[in-house]
Amino acid sequence: MSDHPIEILVLPERPAARNDEVTEFDVAIEVRCRSAEDAERAGGAMNLCLVIDRSGSMAGQDKLPTATRSCIDISRRLTGDDLFTVVVFDHTAHVVINPQTPRDQVEERLTAITPGGATNLSLGWYQGLLELQSHMTADHYGRLILLSDGQANQGETKKAALAAVATRARDEGITTSTIGIGSDFQEDLLEAIATASGGRFWYIAESGIDDILEEEFRSALTVVVDRPRVELSLPPGVTVSEELNSLRKISRRYGLRPLKGQDTFDFAVRLEIDPAQVDGSGFTLGATLYDGSREIATTEQTVALAPLSEVAATESHALVTSVVEQYRASATEEKLLKDMASGDLSNMTEMLTAEIARVRRVEAGLFSQSPDIGETRVGLEILHLRHNRQLNETGLLVKDLLDLHRDEPEVRYLLIHMRKGFMHEKQRRSNLYHDVSEADEDIEVTLLVRALGVADILIQRHPENSVRLEEMRERLRERLALIQ
Repeated sequence: MSDHPIEILVLPERPAARNDEVTEFDVAIEVRCRSAEDAERAGGAMNLCLVIDRSGSMAGQDKLPTATRSCIDISRRLTGDDLFTVVVFDHTAHVVINPQTPRDQVEERLTAITPGGATNLSLGWYQGLLELQSHMTADHYGRLILLSDGQANQGETKKAALAAVATRARDEGITTSTIGIGSDFQEDLLEAIATASGGRFWYIAESGIDDILEEEFRSALTVVVDRPRVELSLPPGVTVSEELNSLRKISRRYGLRPLKGQDTFDFAVRLEIDPAQVDGSGFTLGATLYDGSREIATTEQTVALAPLSEVAATESHALVTSVVEQYRASATEEKLLKDMASGDLSNMTEMLTAEIARVRRVEAGLFSQSPDIGETRVGLEILHLRHNRQLNETGLLVKDLLDLHRDEPEVRYLLIHMRKGFMHEKQRRSNLYHDVSEADEDIEVTLLVRALGVADILIQRHPENSVRLEEMRERLRERLALIQ
């Protein structure tokens, strides 16, 4: 690996492509950021806005007081160069703190926040974006954290419309991360906002607000490339035949999420190679990383043209396979989430089983190429994949419980929580957050604990099925003990 703190790599699926006919050829682009792990702040000054739901439901479980205490803690750790805003919303939106607020008044204003009425999520978020935009400078990067526990029952509630606003804000340098609490928030809306703006979508139970706000704040402190863009350089005879990614292209450059200090991001494309148009016995692929318009790093990789027998004798690069397979899995995830929303679980076992098998094959390929790729990089990829596989394995166990007494209210709520957890994991994986946080791990633990509680209720309520339910409960207990 290069000693440079930011590195971009072109990873071809094989060292050579066929020289006898037009073929397709997969390539992964990988960006690696390796700033010092103990660096307190890798990026520049922040223009930070916290948008907090203060609707009536936030009064329960100490949610609103926890959120305001976290705001106070964050405000104490900001530097004089940072800009800080807090917006609260219910059916209206109110700016509690702005960059002009005297420091000695910040804590008093935050502790004075009280629960209100309905949930106009879009109004609160729009107000936060407006505040960030009005204070934005070339020396600041914009971060917004949106927290809600309720249904967006007023204002804009269309996912596509909110995603479009998030995309425009991202183009202006503002990233939104969203935090959904409990069982009543609309995960589709929060996930769409976060994904379109390059942020993270978090799902947590009634507690853990302070941990997620801390995670987001620390992540923002370590941003090293705020608006990363990657441009590919392809020679004559080589064209992109398929985008094996869901990235937005801006003037031929792929837009990535913000990159932090210890970060890895990859995406793939499928190339069509016409050897008759290639000049020479090989071709060179180039990739350049930009932060906005500023060039950060560049690289080139040469791929030979060779007879079919030589190409077939080489192994596919396991990292390229991993990136491509994860993109392919996204269609299954979308179908699974839609089915869960509609209550149709008829294909769930088949889909989860297929995805588990797919990940195991990728893991095996990575292990076999670990000496060539590097143990550290393979370990990071395995951790990333294994977390997803383990959640799917837990999902299979919970699905058996869901099938038995689908009409029971506790079972319906369990399915709601399960879908939110799967949405959280889908957004983490599809946006290639390789690191797995404690909050990510808690998704599986919380799901198992909830499922065990439901199993206990059903055993008492349906003694005619007690033997089968007790077997399910035991498998859930074994699973929980295994992951803990």
